[in-house]
Amino acid sequence: MSQHNNRVQKIELTFQLLGWALFILSASFFMAASIRAGDILSLLGSLFFFLACFLFLIPLVILRK
Repeated sequence: MSQHNNRVQKIELTFQLLGWALFILSASFFMAASIRAGDILSLLGSLFFFLACFLFLIPLVILRK
């Protein structure tokens, strides 16, 4: 049973990391779109979102080791 729980936790962690990677990708596209449009407020919002994604990734990356 312990091996099963360990496997499930690894699968969950993998999906969480993939999800955060997609959030970072979408934040990058929002930053690019706001730069293209010249919208400073949107650029700041997407930049903060981009940085927050990395902050949420820190514990997940530490757990993966």
